[in-house]
Amino acid sequence: MFRPPYWLQRATAAAEDARRERRLEHIRGLRLNVVSETDLGWDLARRAWNLAANQRPPHVAFPETSDDVVKLVTFAGSEGLRVAPQGTGHGAGALGSIEDAVLMRPSRMRDVAVDPGQRRARVGAGVTWGEVQAAAAEHGLAGLAGTSPEIGVVGYTLGGGLGWLARRYGLACNSVLAIDVVTADGLLLRVDRKHEPDLFWALRGGGGSFG
Repeated sequence: MFRPPYWLQRATAAAEDARRERRLEHIRGLRLNVVSETDLGWDLARRAWNLAANQRPPHVAFPETSDDVVKLVTFAGSEGLRVAPQGTGHGAGALGSIEDAVLMRPSRMRDVAVDPGQRRARVGAGVTWGEVQAAAAEHGLAGLAGTSPEIGVVGYTLGGGLGWLARRYGLACNSVLAIDVVTADGLLLRVDRKHEPDLFWALRGGGGSFG
């Protein structure tokens, strides 16, 4: 196999180091919770529930608000990086290689609000079904959950949502009323049947690939 001259290898490595340092400075300026591959906590931060997936992203981000997600998506676009959203990592294998992506872990977005009168729940992107069921049970209700309390609500629901109650009450995705989504160009949109209906139906039927 052809090996480039030593001086060329050094020059290439130096350029890569400079690019990496510039990117890190950019991230620090955004004031986001980001762990990079040179940080001590990176090995734990990149780990998915599915341990068969050996994820090696250059950065792992932990947004706490929708505005954080907007900043993250905008930053990734400016750096030519993809954004790989991942709740719990049960389906991590489907992401494939993410060495050119920022792994977004919404585990700190865990708000849960249940409206017993409307029989509705509003949940954050990092909420698991166990948290929803616990909140709903206080009102004698239950959600269309999966087979494990550790499964994330968003990934499971937007991936179809076939659980124990589906035969009687339908797929979980069919009960979604609205979604707050950040698009690939960094726009925060509220989508439902009347607002951005095409995107709403695409999200409900196609998972997180659209935002």
